[in-house]
Amino acid sequence: MTRSSRDEVREGYVRNGYDYSLQVWVIEGIIRVCCHPVKMKKEGCCNGNGLAGRRISSVFGAEKR
Repeated sequence: MTRSSRDEVREGYVRNGYDYSLQVWVIEGIIRVCCHPVKMKKEGCCNGNGLAGRRISSVFGAEKR
């Protein structure tokens, strides 16, 4: 990986930080809900909207470092 960041990684998955593969924010190993406006969320704005609340290690396609 070429990006340098301060993401906390445990067991290969992002524990606190940003998962670049899924393009979602992760806190304590849980994908956070996005902050897009309600109108955008209704249209399925991003992965953060649909995956919020799931453990990052259980989501197919999560970044392994």
